[in-house]
Amino acid sequence: MNDYEQAKQSIIDVAMTRIASKPVFNTSCVVYQGLALFSDKWSMLTLMSLMQGRKRYGELQRNLPDISPKMLVQTLRALESNKLITRTIHAEIPPRVEYELTKFGMTLRFPLASLLEWSVEHEQAICVTKLDRETP
Repeated sequence: MNDYEQAKQSIIDVAMTRIASKPVFNTSCVVYQGLALFSDKWSMLTLMSLMQGRKRYGELQRNLPDISPKMLVQTLRALESNKLITRTIHAEIPPRVEYELTKFGMTLRFPLASLLEWSVEHEQAICVTKLDRETP
C-alpha cells in the first residue's frame, strides 16, 4: 500500500472509530442529521458546483441542466437555511443575486472532493452499473 492509500485508510479508520458508538440509522443521531443537511442529489451537485466559486442563479442552472427551476430554488433555499451557502443580493437594476459556500459549507469540500475522486476513479464500473439499471 503506497503512502496515499495509507493516508486514505487512516482517514477511514478514524471516521469509523468516531461513529462506531453512534446510532447512525436513528434520526436523532448527529451523523444522520449531518447527512440530512446536504445528502440529496441536487444539494450535493449544487454544493459541488459552488466549490468552484461564487455563482449566479443562471450559472448554476447551466451547470445543472437536468434540474428544474423550481427544484433549484428549493435546493438553494434549503442549503441557505442549513447555513451551507449564502445568497447575496446586489442593489442593481436588475438585481444581481449570487450564491457561495459559507465557512460551514466550505468544510464539505474535502468529503465532496473525495466523492468526486471516487467517481472518476471508478468511472468504468459506474457506467456499466448505470447501463445495467437502464436495461429492462
